[in-house]
Amino acid sequence: MNKNILIVDDDKRLRELLKDYLKEKNLKVYQSEDYDEAKEILSLVLFDLIILDRMMPSGDGIELVEHIKQFSNTPIIMLTAMGEDKDKIDGLKIGADDYLSKPFEPEELFLRIKNLLDLFENFKNTKIKISFGEFTFDTSNFKLHKNDRLIYLTEGENNLLLKLINKRNDIVLREELADQEFDETELRKVDVQVTRLRQKIETNAKQPQFIKTIRGKGYKLICNEI
Repeated sequence: MNKNILIVDDDKRLRELLKDYLKEKNLKVYQSEDYDEAKEILSLVLFDLIILDRMMPSGDGIELVEHIKQFSNTPIIMLTAMGEDKDKIDGLKIGADDYLSKPFEPEELFLRIKNLLDLFENFKNTKIKISFGEFTFDTSNFKLHKNDRLIYLTEGENNLLLKLINKRNDIVLREELADQEFDETELRKVDVQVTRLRQKIETNAKQPQFIKTIRGKGYKLICNEI
């Protein structure tokens, strides 16, 4: 795959295990044991995907996500303690693209990595612009504009919009938007993200013009390709 991956976690054994496993998948893996070191590495290397632990002795991973989002659209997978649903929700709100509860199987992490890389790569290669109303989304740089004004999206909102655009004018199941997590808690988180995205692109979020709810199924983005 020839992609650069950064793992940020204070657990050295876990980092080494993941590094060895992901190297077998032809991924180039960098490591960081704390957030300050991660910021330094990020200033020197361009990454295709970042994996970071939500809570470490050096601070809260949310702050690192916010830092990354200031200069990069890089996909982020956040690692959380098992059962910490609030951590997961906070991560999605601030811009993480996916999350995984510890403990986990390396194969599951790799599949999530591959899904995110494929999603972003497909849109980079497509290089088309999608319009809905006064909005235009450019898949070559993942930027959303309203006329000439840039609309800021979190990584999570961006990822959600990408999935809706990929099946524009067609139904996208809530399960698809939930990244393989099919229980009701995860599906409700999808609804929260949709609500937040609507607040940025709809004149009236309660009566959406673009992101339509398809009752009992999912959502549909009404748009035209230009």
